[in-house]
Amino acid sequence: MRPSYHILHSVFIFALLISYNPTLCKRYKYSLEELINAPLFWLEPAQTAFNLDIEPISYPDKCELKQLHLNTRHGARLPDADDISAYDKLEKIFADVSIAKEWYKNPFLLRDNFQLVKRGELEPYFDGLQSRKRYPKFWKGVKYNPEITRFQSSATSRAGASSMAFSEGLFNGEGPLDTCKSRPVYIWSLPTEQDFILQPHLACARWNQTVSTNNKLLNEQIYSYGNKTLKPIANRLSKEYNINPPLDPHLLPFFFTYCQFYIVQFHRTDTWCSLLSPKELLLLRYYWDLRSYYILQYGNPLNKRLGCGYYTQLVNGVDDYLNGKSEMIADIKNSHGFTLLILFTTLGVFKEKEPLTADFTYEQIKKVRFTEYVSVPWSSTFYFEIYTCSDDHNKVLIRALLNFKPFLIPGCESEYCEWNKFKEILGDKIGCDFKKMCAFQSRKKFYLLFI
Repeated sequence: MRPSYHILHSVFIFALLISYNPTLCKRYKYSLEELINAPLFWLEPAQTAFNLDIEPISYPDKCELKQLHLNTRHGARLPDADDISAYDKLEKIFADVSIAKEWYKNPFLLRDNFQLVKRGELEPYFDGLQSRKRYPKFWKGVKYNPEITRFQSSATSRAGASSMAFSEGLFNGEGPLDTCKSRPVYIWSLPTEQDFILQPHLACARWNQTVSTNNKLLNEQIYSYGNKTLKPIANRLSKEYNINPPLDPHLLPFFFTYCQFYIVQFHRTDTWCSLLSPKELLLLRYYWDLRSYYILQYGNPLNKRLGCGYYTQLVNGVDDYLNGKSEMIADIKNSHGFTLLILFTTLGVFKEKEPLTADFTYEQIKKVRFTEYVSVPWSSTFYFEIYTCSDDHNKVLIRALLNFKPFLIPGCESEYCEWNKFKEILGDKIGCDFKKMCAFQSRKKFYLLFI
């Protein structure tokens, strides 16, 4: 019996060694489609991002579409400077972790931060194609003229390039340049520190000094979430991969962005994504949701007015057209996820049933719907349609759409809202004194938040 005992004992010891071998720790397998369609990241599923089988819109009875106002997020991009700095730290930490030996080195260069990837150049191009297919009657016969179709972008390369790509899709084949007949267009921008329309937070000293920094409520939520949620995940990874000293919980959210950018640039899910369970991926994403909520959304009252410059320009653009002072029929802007979040908050839409907090359970987090990752992936489109009607009242109607899905503006009776009612809802946000609202005595250097 003794030989059998030795064999069984040896098998048990071998199994025990395997269970504690950090090189054989559990890794999670995901397909690209699984993670992109979740939705977990800023990536729009390909079946909608690149779809050209589009049904044209139908107009309300006795109404004609007269103007389009679009604010679209730029296309998919490379990581920002903060991401890249965190990845440099992770490179040193994972240098001796055997499962990461093929991919622990940071492949992203600081000089390329924020630059569009190939997909990010195609997405806005397809947005332009989709606009023409969605609104064929509106665009029929429209030739490019900078006074009729206006293009504006923030003063960033990713937004400017996305705006150019959109124009290529919209006026595809109608220009004089080369065999593809490209059409050059004029795209105007304001300097970042003066851009109260597309980057209002960065043009607002009060926001920089009281919301982006010195934000006690945000700091409390992030600290609490770090201890409650991030630390246990950091401890698990440190133990399983024999990382000493243990992982700093503050690096955990960058595992999530690393996962995202490996998908964006290399189409791989078997690197940083594979270290995290589906539940952990969502918990790490929620860290960024919390930050956005308290910096850009309803977590701070200033954000409820911060988009007033955009809406003032929108109202003036519509009224000038209706009064015969302008021939502009399309105002196409390319900006950022943070821009759209601010605009939604100022309009009073996409508000969660209760404020986001660090105490949310996993089940509650799964039900969060109105965050940047869920609602406004890269290349999202936010349209306002303006209609004039030949009924008894000669009504003017406005309809709002996010990614071509109409939504109800609070205070309106239907998705087609009467123009005067819309202006009444905005109230004193129209014609706001942005400089006065954003005045702040401190002369400290602004902290720039980019998304």
